[in-house]
Amino acid sequence: MHQTVLIAGGSGFIGSRLTQLLLDKGYDVAVLSRKPHQGLQAKSFYWNPQEKRIDSACLEHADIIINLAGSNIAEKSWTEKRKRDLFNSRINSAQLLFDTLKTHSHKVKCYIGASAIGFYNEGENLTEESSVSHSFLGSLCEQWEKESNRMNELNIGTSVVRIGLVMSPQGGMLKEILKPLRFGIAPVFGNGNQWQSWIHIDDLCGIIIHLFEHKLSGIYNGVAPNPVRAKDLINAIQLTCKKRGVKFYIPGFLLKLMMGSRSEMLLANQKVSSEKITATGYVFRFSRAESAVWKDHLPD
Repeated sequence: MHQTVLIAGGSGFIGSRLTQLLLDKGYDVAVLSRKPHQGLQAKSFYWNPQEKRIDSACLEHADIIINLAGSNIAEKSWTEKRKRDLFNSRINSAQLLFDTLKTHSHKVKCYIGASAIGFYNEGENLTEESSVSHSFLGSLCEQWEKESNRMNELNIGTSVVRIGLVMSPQGGMLKEILKPLRFGIAPVFGNGNQWQSWIHIDDLCGIIIHLFEHKLSGIYNGVAPNPVRAKDLINAIQLTCKKRGVKFYIPGFLLKLMMGSRSEMLLANQKVSSEKITATGYVFRFSRAESAVWKDHLPD
């Protein structure tokens, strides 16, 4: 029997890749979008979390819901207005899904919500039990996860993935740090010694699929088994890239002047553990940064 996966945020760079991988595995896929269109393979339903509007027909055949909705956290400066948008785009989407499930008949048995490793303070050996940061990102992730976990009230198996630095050419922080390579500059942020916990986009999607296929619930870190120092990540990119570029260190104070509080994502020293998800039997396709940085992912 075919299962249908409903993806909120299905048009984003993670959602788009997840949609393709699910279709390749034989799942039926539907997406929630403010600009719905009927593709050849994935159905599309209208929603607008800001206006609390959703086409409840999206629930008629949904067995699994994956909520990746939220404004791109790396895309723009974190003005107070932008911070409100980052917060509301995540909280409102989770609340709308909860309210819709609570008031309509459905057969949803599994809900997977997104979060980020920005949940944590700086440190090493950060596990799912580590304490929450009091930073903007920490507060955002804490509230985001709280809304996802409300699905347990509806007897829906719920899990949350705390996502690290995603290796993808289509979006995320990696895309931003690769831009200077077009001009022959390989940027190293801060002193380059901070740990960066990354994950290839295919492994992130693989973890999400693994969670619902194995009926797992709870919090899981979405990071690869081998975090790297920031300077070593740049080394891996330089070894793979056609244009290696000149390594250029950007001091932390200058990065803060350029990016404001958004710079904390690049300067944070976070060595996050993947042991919990590997203990469930998930096998990473890309466990080392050198294997995850493909030539096709980098600028010519």
